[in-house]
Amino acid sequence: MEQEQITVIIQDQEYKIKCESGQIDLLQKSAIYLDMKMDEVKTMSPSMAKEKIAVMAALNIVSKYLDQEEQVKEYSDACDEITIMSDELREYGIDK
Repeated sequence: MEQEQITVIIQDQEYKIKCESGQIDLLQKSAIYLDMKMDEVKTMSPSMAKEKIAVMAALNIVSKYLDQEEQVKEYSDACDEITIMSDELREYGIDK
């Protein structure tokens, strides 16, 4: 797939990044989200260095991602259990 170079702005700094054409929208949304999360950290700790702000924002994002990943796993496990129960009910002719 063809790569394109786009420019994103995070904390008033421009970054030129190459990505696949189909990923441009996702990359732009990701940059906006990261900028927003860095703003939140900066608001809470205005004197914090930009590098530390980036690390704290990254930790917050990863923490939220891992929490949601765990929730998805729990939902998936519940769906698997429902499927098993449904199959068992169908096997006994109780689904009607």
